[in-house]
Amino acid sequence: MPDPSQFNIDRTCPGRWTVTFSNPPINMFVPTTIVELGALMTGLEADPSVKVVVFQSANPDFFVAHLDVAKAAERPEALGLWRDFVLRLSSTPVVSIAKIRGRTRGIGNEFVLACDMASPAGKGPCSATPRSASDWSRAAEPWNGSRVWSAARGHLRSCSAATISMRISPSGMAG
Repeated sequence: MPDPSQFNIDRTCPGRWTVTFSNPPINMFVPTTIVELGALMTGLEADPSVKVVVFQSANPDFFVAHLDVAKAAERPEALGLWRDFVLRLSSTPVVSIAKIRGRTRGIGNEFVLACDMASPAGKGPCSATPRSASDWSRAAEPWNGSRVWSAARGHLRSCSAATISMRISPSGMAG
């Protein structure tokens, strides 16, 4: 069983889980992170009372840094587990929200895009998505900097109201 210490789940608000990720110092994903996310998804799918899940970071400077590729190379099955997690998260009836503070890179961007909504929180959320395969000069795009990220955020933003109205009834949320 993986060490569940990377995620803290707050279930105090009925119908909502707030999942806080903490893998100091920069919230890097490692294979055990992906395994834990799979277990978290299993719990989420098994609890019909959950209507909303909010993902946030304990680190104000990093939402998710990136994947530790050296550790991922030691466990190649982790990438298949990651694909399964992203597909499960993007298709669950639970509304998923990425509450972003600080930087998000690589696999963190994929995580955000799998969520139904992305919400910038605090000062300076930043995506480090290259503009194209040949232009690595912009290593830390501002939040709306890259065309791909902007288009994805536009999609997330346009889906937000529709997603909430379709998935959450007013009586389903207390508190």
